[in-house]
Amino acid sequence: MPTCTSSTGSTELRSLAILGSTGSIGTSTLDVVQAHGSRLTVVALAAGRNRELLRAQCEAFRPRCVSVGSKEDADWLRATLSYRPELHWGAEGLLACALHADVDTVVAAIVGSLGLISTEAALRAGRRVCVANKESLVVGGALMHEAALAGGGELLPVDSEHAALHQLLDGRDPASIREVRITASGGPFRDWPLARIQAATIQEALNHPTWKMGPKITIDSATLMNKGLEVIEASVLFGLSADQVAVTVHPQSQVHAMVGFHDGSYQLQVCANDMKLPIQYCLLYPEKQPGPVAPYPWDEARAWTFEAPDLDRFPCLGLAFQALREGGTAPALLNAANEVAVAAFLQGRIGFWDIQACNQETLSRIPARPLGSLPEVLDADRTARRHAEGWVQTRA
Repeated sequence: MPTCTSSTGSTELRSLAILGSTGSIGTSTLDVVQAHGSRLTVVALAAGRNRELLRAQCEAFRPRCVSVGSKEDADWLRATLSYRPELHWGAEGLLACALHADVDTVVAAIVGSLGLISTEAALRAGRRVCVANKESLVVGGALMHEAALAGGGELLPVDSEHAALHQLLDGRDPASIREVRITASGGPFRDWPLARIQAATIQEALNHPTWKMGPKITIDSATLMNKGLEVIEASVLFGLSADQVAVTVHPQSQVHAMVGFHDGSYQLQVCANDMKLPIQYCLLYPEKQPGPVAPYPWDEARAWTFEAPDLDRFPCLGLAFQALREGGTAPALLNAANEVAVAAFLQGRIGFWDIQACNQETLSRIPARPLGSLPEVLDADRTARRHAEGWVQTRA
């Protein structure tokens, strides 16, 4: 099983670069920073187009390095901030934040394949990378491990399911593990019949019953593609085969992962469904400190339910297992097609059921190649995007 972290801890101050600071992971990370001001400090913030929120974050945390989406946004920040940080923009700005000399920990929370290059660079530079950008691992997981080994970097998962698995697997003999299970809420369409799912509207798909997330991840949760990407991520992080990773639908989102052992027993990780918990776990690992989330309330009456996912109604999950088994660039092809399809759905260019159709068509038409280098992965990503966009245009 690949080692995705080291097990040595310290009480030193950790200096953070938060890539995607205005998103849900980024804002929750800053909440954790506020709760641990003596242990965590913000050196760099990077965001896209939400410059008003970024400006407020800069004034509150005074990072020395800041990146935005465009030069226009950088000029606006320069004119409105009350102090003078280093200002960058675009892909180069992400690298400037991730590789800043004073940064030792990078929170990689840029949605989509955009975060791939900065995540790889941070690992190669020896940073601890708390990765919430699952696409980095889905698209180029083996390359991320290579970068960490080459540069002495440290990879820790922020996704609640993978942080849970990390806690359950840490220090375990890999030979004792029979399977791992990650849980899924089931999304807004868990109980819907197939015909109703196929005709779902944008507003219905964005109405997630449990989590408050950005639109792309919320749509992925409605199709269960988000869980499919997490299956691939779990395989990459923990060196598991496709047959060792399973998904269980658990609408209450209280059990985040399970590990099954060869003797037939299971261990479960349970906590409140608040992303600040896995974020704090990654930032302070291996310590367990009090934080901004109350302990789990065991004395409250509740019921937990578990069921198998229905791959007929949620075929994107099955496509993710297919891509994982094919290996090589197949996960990159699937991820790229899905990003194009979800964007087209949110723009009203295709229907909800067309998302899985676009993903399936792209994965079946473009042959997967061995995963050799970052440029090859990015080339596969571009090829899949062109193909998926062409497919979308035929549906418009």
